[in-house]
Amino acid sequence: MAETQNAVSLDHTEAPPEARAAIIRLRDDLVREAGSNLAGLILYGGLARGRYRPGKSDINLVVLLDDTETASLAAIAPVLRAAWRAWRVEPFIIRPAEVARLSVTFPTKLLDIARHRLVLAGADPFADIQVSREQVRLRIEQGLRNSELRLRRRYVSIFDDTQALAATLAEVAASLKVEFAAMLQLVHRDAPSEATSAAVLEAAADAFDLDRAALQRIAALRREADQAEDLPALYDRTLAVIERAAQIVSAME
Repeated sequence: MAETQNAVSLDHTEAPPEARAAIIRLRDDLVREAGSNLAGLILYGGLARGRYRPGKSDINLVVLLDDTETASLAAIAPVLRAAWRAWRVEPFIIRPAEVARLSVTFPTKLLDIARHRLVLAGADPFADIQVSREQVRLRIEQGLRNSELRLRRRYVSIFDDTQALAATLAEVAASLKVEFAAMLQLVHRDAPSEATSAAVLEAAADAFDLDRAALQRIAALRREADQAEDLPALYDRTLAVIERAAQIVSAME
């Protein structure tokens, strides 16, 4: 695989020098192990946006492979496993021919990659991605409705376990961050420069008149669980926030 003119230097990213060096080593290792099967490598997510936090942020990497059968995956598995353990490198392994269809089934993810990406090597199939507003709107509503249904089911299993309730609400805060950031984009509102769950949830509360206090509390649970919290009541308020957000997205044109 030859590098294309799209390939970029990492010198101007905000990642620390040791992270940049690790990414370059990972690129070289994948080029060596995958050989001609490697069609491209593209960074996206927080590092591509300039919001990388060492020790906390994942390094999101699109790994484009022409062939994704198990033998091909096994060839790069040791390299990617080591990269996850050392630097939290999260690979998104796809074939170039899948990108157009994935933009329909996963429009928010593909749109995020298209907007913020760094091509390390090879092809860039995201340059011409077209994602309609309606595709994004439907995907957000689906995500919110799915969260609501999963929360109801989960409560049946953990209603009397305060630690599990707190952990579940903390996890919901992380998933809502993704959906709410996409909602902000739909109404042409910039996501906060500090892309934490707390910051994104607060911005969504302001933009869509959602329950700010409930969102602040579930975001805080990601940092430290408060066992004195009335967690069933907070669970109810969180469900109400998700329902309200889904209604808002449903009504968007």
